[in-house]
Amino acid sequence: MEFLQDITTTWIVVFIITGFIAGYIDSIAGGGGMVQVPVLLLSGIPPVFVLATNKMASLFGVSMATLKYFLSKKISFKVVSIAIIPCLIASYIGSELVMFLSDEIIQWAILISIPIALLFLLKKSKDIKEEDTQLTKKNIILATAPIGFYDGLLGPGTGTYMTISMKKFLHLDYIVSTASTKPLNLATNLGSAIAFVAAGKVLWMIALPMALANMAGSWTGSHYAIKGGEKFIKKVLIIVLVFMLLANLIKIIAS
Repeated sequence: MEFLQDITTTWIVVFIITGFIAGYIDSIAGGGGMVQVPVLLLSGIPPVFVLATNKMASLFGVSMATLKYFLSKKISFKVVSIAIIPCLIASYIGSELVMFLSDEIIQWAILISIPIALLFLLKKSKDIKEEDTQLTKKNIILATAPIGFYDGLLGPGTGTYMTISMKKFLHLDYIVSTASTKPLNLATNLGSAIAFVAAGKVLWMIALPMALANMAGSWTGSHYAIKGGEKFIKKVLIIVLVFMLLANLIKIIAS
């Protein structure tokens, strides 16, 4: 891997800082991958290795966020218990498929998904408690498994899309949606990571320091999400989606 020769100590420091910021953002609103992935690409690492390394770092970060939300008792275990296996399987399938797609297709697929999510976020929806009959097994799987597939296929923004999907289709409030997204995101990251590790695509010398930084950022971010509540989370969601849209537009124009 000749490109690893260009990864200096300075780049490792940049990756660590990026990992902390990504973990912080991801634990609140998802979208941490939209911070990590561009920086990894900027260093000259090929896209498939970037996706694999990003996934491994995110796996550690979301584990920490899951623990934090678990301790705060914000996770809907009904949703998680039903959705976790379908999400895991869907993520693995997505990761197997992405290895056959061109960089151009991946780039445009990510771009198209962002404004769709933004529209769902801005559309008003009513709050319905977890005990409501809308939380059926079918509804839960339909609201989460496609996002699990996206996570394995592309990755960036998965936590954002999962939170919005739970809010809009399962009618959970944002704090419960965000908290419940984390164990599911953990499952999809695990399914995807298994595929990437088996294929030898993870760059461990980069993934491990980013993972530790991601964990620290995730713990800090989830603390502020719990403290700030629904309004704070929605504001961060909007900021993340707008940032994702602008970043991808700039990337396409520049290329």
